[in-house]
Amino acid sequence: MGSSETYSFKANLFIIWSEVVKNIKFMMAYPVIFVFWTIFPFFWFLPFIFQCQAFVGGLHSANFEQFTGTSDYIPFIVIGAILNGYVLTSLYGVGESMRREAYRGTLDYLLSSPSNKAFILIGKALSESIKSTMYAAIQFVVGILVFGIYVTIEIIMPIVLIIFLLILGLYGIALMLAAVSLQFKQAHDLAHTLEYVFYVFTPVRYPLQSLPFWAQVLGSFLPLTYALIAVRSLMLLKQNVLAVYQEIFLLLVVDVVAIFLGFYLFDWMEKKTKSSGSISHY
Repeated sequence: MGSSETYSFKANLFIIWSEVVKNIKFMMAYPVIFVFWTIFPFFWFLPFIFQCQAFVGGLHSANFEQFTGTSDYIPFIVIGAILNGYVLTSLYGVGESMRREAYRGTLDYLLSSPSNKAFILIGKALSESIKSTMYAAIQFVVGILVFGIYVTIEIIMPIVLIIFLLILGLYGIALMLAAVSLQFKQAHDLAHTLEYVFYVFTPVRYPLQSLPFWAQVLGSFLPLTYALIAVRSLMLLKQNVLAVYQEIFLLLVVDVVAIFLGFYLFDWMEKKTKSSGSISHY
């Protein structure tokens, strides 16, 4: 590696680090956001507890076990809520990051700088992942203490690997969303739409097999699907890593495709909006 490549690599790392520090400082300046994202996911699945009590008379279902291999519905959706939190923070945090820069009046400075804009977004994405992991750690502790989720030492590293791969895939999708927001200036509605796509077509609150075939096919293109199947197999079904190697491999494939499309689309959209003069319009 030559001196110019070394300098470029260090410069890109500095861009990522600076974005991480900046966004963490923003979070610490508004601690109510941290409290919200820590507590909110638990309110998300409380209605399902009440539904279980009303429809099946408890929190266990033999019919549910036929689909998932476990009759424990609450640990199933607790894991779904925790991993889905990465989706929410990625879509709303990273996807809208460029528009937030416009609101703050700093977008023009970023876009006119000689830095690679994709690495700016990577820094933003990494800071969102750090926050998501902080939320998830607290939620897992509550899930273990309150909802009977059982974690053994030997599955911690595989779960960390799966979450890491999930984050990579979400980075790619968030880059696509950020690219679209450069053109259409409004990422919130798009993020909200994608949120429901994940919520409906991935096994967040119900097994994938309960969906129609066409919906299962759509869900197979989303990284959260494979992450949820693998983590639940390890935590709820007590399977080993070899039992979920196929899900991990498919998750990796989805990651590669999503990241490639994300970088390509963002680079193309940045050039397109710069040439048209609309990149910093509100």
